[in-house]
Amino acid sequence: MSNFDVATSSIGSFRGRLRPYVWSIRSGLRTIRFLFGRFERMCPVCGYRGRFFAYANPLGLGINIDSLCPSCLSHERHRLLALCDAERDLFAGKDILHFAPEAGLKKYLQARKPRSYVTCEFGGRGADLDINIENIGIENDKFDVIICCHILEHVDDRLAIPELFRILRKGGTLVAMIPIIEGWQKTFEDQARQKSVDDRILYFNQHDHVRFFGSDFRERLEQAGFIVDEFTAVEPAVSQCGLIRGEKVFLCRKV
Repeated sequence: MSNFDVATSSIGSFRGRLRPYVWSIRSGLRTIRFLFGRFERMCPVCGYRGRFFAYANPLGLGINIDSLCPSCLSHERHRLLALCDAERDLFAGKDILHFAPEAGLKKYLQARKPRSYVTCEFGGRGADLDINIENIGIENDKFDVIICCHILEHVDDRLAIPELFRILRKGGTLVAMIPIIEGWQKTFEDQARQKSVDDRILYFNQHDHVRFFGSDFRERLEQAGFIVDEFTAVEPAVSQCGLIRGEKVFLCRKV
């Protein structure tokens, strides 16, 4: 092999090593370009029309473009829930308990004219009630609707779901949303991988998550006694409202 061949080979190897860095930089620049929106969207929570901003995705690693409504600060899941309500009429005239309420969604729910609307948060932090979802100190059959969005992946759902069933009235609905991997038949949870922040980020994609739900989430709900229905983010609502394709609202009825 000539010196020229060696030099050419070295240059090629050097360029090969640089390639992933170049691709990553290009991806980062593309993300920066669209931090404040790419397409006009509509927010069914507050009625805003215009560009949405980028925000951290529900899995905690990376960001979603066109995710955050700049008017009411709704995320994809909040807008999906509002669309579900528009079709199913979930909240009007009902006694509602809302776990970890977000300001924009709280305002939306109050505007639906429920019979009563109670917020709760573990540790209080400005909510009406301080509630541990794994051991709820409320009497049986108290609420018509319970809203529990992106809560069950943080707690022991084997304790929480029966508690939610207990305080729901017959004919009532638990509105549940979670990060879910539909391709997994079985939920992934391993206490040995929950011990450190790095472990929880690596295995569950967020520092305070303790599991990744699979499609058996439905079975966990049914085991507590719920009849499970679903509302799914599909087109054209996905592109119109900036939703996550295939995200679901689980509508869990107590009969």
